[in-house]
Amino acid sequence: MHDRVWKKTGTLTLMMTAAVLTLSASAFAGTPRLGAGCGAGASIVGSDAGGKVTLGTGSGVCTLIFSGTYTNAPACTAMNETNGGAQAVAAGVKTTTTQLTVAVPWADGDTIAYLCTMY
Repeated sequence: MHDRVWKKTGTLTLMMTAAVLTLSASAFAGTPRLGAGCGAGASIVGSDAGGKVTLGTGSGVCTLIFSGTYTNAPACTAMNETNGGAQAVAAGVKTTTTQLTVAVPWADGDTIAYLCTMY
């Protein structure tokens, strides 16, 4: 009797874990929109979880608006990969449940790589 209960409980636990992982991965998979400060003609590739922004003309503090609203503000990092031709430099980031704001010294056209983890 105990053996059947453990098998059913184990199967149910496995199914619930798979569902949670699938839902959290798909919920974090949308592409964010470019908000204020990314510059005219800026572009983005990737998802809420990570990607790259190529800054446009007249860029400043760049805001990415997540495709969804999350329970907790994701933990994010960002790096200016091109840095106007100089060595890559870490960027300052601030997150909320709906957006990522990235600030670093950069030149128009630089590429900013970001990586976010949901918890």
